[in-house]
Amino acid sequence: MLNTKEKMILQYLYQHRGVFSTSKDLAAHLSTSDRTIRTYIKKLTTDLTIDDTGFTILSKQGYGYQLQIEDEDTYHCFLLANDLAVGLDFSDIENRHKVILNKLIFEEETILFDDLADQLFVSRSTLSTDFKKIRKQLEKYQLKIESKPYRGVYVLGHEQDKRHFIMDYFFGDHFHQNMNHFVGSDILELPISLEELMIIVLDECRNQHLKLSDYAIQNLVIHLGLAIQRFQKGFAISPIHLDTEKYDRELLVAANIAKRLSKRLGGDGYIPEEETQYIALHLISKSLSEAISSLETQSLRQEVILGLEQCDEIEGYEFSSDLALIEGLVTHIEVLLERLKNNIHLANPLLEEIQSRYNESYQLTKHFVKALPSFTAYTLSQDELAYIALHIMASVERQKEKHKLNILVICATGFGSAQMLKNRIMNELGQYVTISDVIGYYDLTNDSLKDVDAIMSTIDLSNLVFNIPVLTVSVFLSDQEITLAKQVFSTMQMTQSHQAARRSQSFSLTEVVQAFDHYFSEDHFLYLESAEKSELLEKMIRQLIPDDVAYQEELAHLIQGRERLSTLVFDQDIAVPHPLKPINDQHQIAVAIVKNGVHWEDNFDQIRLIFLVAPSIYTNEGLKAITSRIVDLVDLPDVKNALIEAKDFQTFKTIFLNQV
Repeated sequence: MLNTKEKMILQYLYQHRGVFSTSKDLAAHLSTSDRTIRTYIKKLTTDLTIDDTGFTILSKQGYGYQLQIEDEDTYHCFLLANDLAVGLDFSDIENRHKVILNKLIFEEETILFDDLADQLFVSRSTLSTDFKKIRKQLEKYQLKIESKPYRGVYVLGHEQDKRHFIMDYFFGDHFHQNMNHFVGSDILELPISLEELMIIVLDECRNQHLKLSDYAIQNLVIHLGLAIQRFQKGFAISPIHLDTEKYDRELLVAANIAKRLSKRLGGDGYIPEEETQYIALHLISKSLSEAISSLETQSLRQEVILGLEQCDEIEGYEFSSDLALIEGLVTHIEVLLERLKNNIHLANPLLEEIQSRYNESYQLTKHFVKALPSFTAYTLSQDELAYIALHIMASVERQKEKHKLNILVICATGFGSAQMLKNRIMNELGQYVTISDVIGYYDLTNDSLKDVDAIMSTIDLSNLVFNIPVLTVSVFLSDQEITLAKQVFSTMQMTQSHQAARRSQSFSLTEVVQAFDHYFSEDHFLYLESAEKSELLEKMIRQLIPDDVAYQEELAHLIQGRERLSTLVFDQDIAVPHPLKPINDQHQIAVAIVKNGVHWEDNFDQIRLIFLVAPSIYTNEGLKAITSRIVDLVDLPDVKNALIEAKDFQTFKTIFLNQV
């Protein structure tokens, strides 16, 4: 069996598969030294064989370590045997807090500190830091975390305070897994809100000390919502018979839930007896999960994660890193398998709507279920597939929300026009973006550009260079402008990476080649061992305007003005100085490579690649293609480093034009 540190290393390498992780990265994650990491890696590579584990750890000097999976089946058997939960990223502090609070509050477990550290693959010091933050969260609700030797940690406080915390933390607006992600008001029309359903379920389960996780509560609430719609639409359900002595607590909770729902919706008997039995079955199935061995539960979780990873590869989603989806599916499938064993099938009142309006998610669900070994012995009905599809649909919506682009709106007109443009953007493009701010041109600063993915401006900013896309629009936001914006933002969202999104406005290599000689020349190329910023800029400006001191001073002044708006640094190596407005007759770009780097501004001491862009007052055809290629260098470190090594203009040109 692996120890905790070894598990943490494997977990980290798996979550960063496809790239090398340095010993410093791993040391920071494990709160240990580089040397200790190397010792653990050596032990993992010498004590374990590929035949037993299905993986190797590739070590490359100067790069670090990378996990290489040679045999998927053997690898996942090894993970199960060592209680490793692949796919659950416990390096994310929110995920850890969610799991800890779920155990302490929902499942009301008493947890040994060391056991919890093992389960989350973190060190004791990391877990101690987590508990400090959790204690502060609980203090607001008069709840305390107590700890006793050999008993572990647990939450002390009144039940009403615990419920208050549960409502705010697990089902508040700030929590990603809010139940409305499953079935919004546009698809499931109920005479009662999902939140109210959840309160009823939560109250009755906790009154009878029936322990359910938040995912179990969430799934049960969705089941109830669909059940209400089932009998409203006249779907008949077959009666089932449960052992009243064996399941007395579950039947009591189900009866209490049905009684409260009936009173709320239409009087005694509104919820039929048959449906009450199904609620009890749902609760029984949830309770049964406590009796399932950890290995069986872990095996099902691995099935789910592997199936989701296959969907990710085919469709480009991030299902396998969605903790809510994974746990929701595991809980749902445990219930479903119990029903299938007893030959109990439920009609889904939303089947037709899911198949017609959300067919992509429905088809994806069919593909996902087909890959799960647990369903080999069963043929799922369309109704059951549609139930599972609800989880996939919810994850898609969460991912859309997560990957909304943050845009800055620059408007030259008055407040009324700016508000009209803001409303137009949110009405027409709200599914793609959120607006960070609406500002005037002269209010543009580094702070206003922080965490911004794109700019929409009513002012032509084509003479300025930004490392994010800029869309020029009218105050009225025409249909043509909306169509273009949707294309750009949709492409950016699909990359699901801000760095890759920067390349969304890409240009062909032909366009760059055609424009290159119009902007660059050997006369405007510098290679220096070292330099000081002001002297370097003066020298580059003199290259572009050799004979006119007044123009040189004006260009320098305008570059300083542009830098006051926002930084001209694109990353740790690249700066792109350029003026607030064009003053030259001819468009030109000067290039300086400084081998030992130049101090540009605070936190940027080693700028080595400088592009001084001087647009023309007349025409700048091809400039967008060139500046787009410069921006691309941020995401192409190998090409950027090769350019920095170029000591002559011809080498620079060859590398610059062959970077795609």
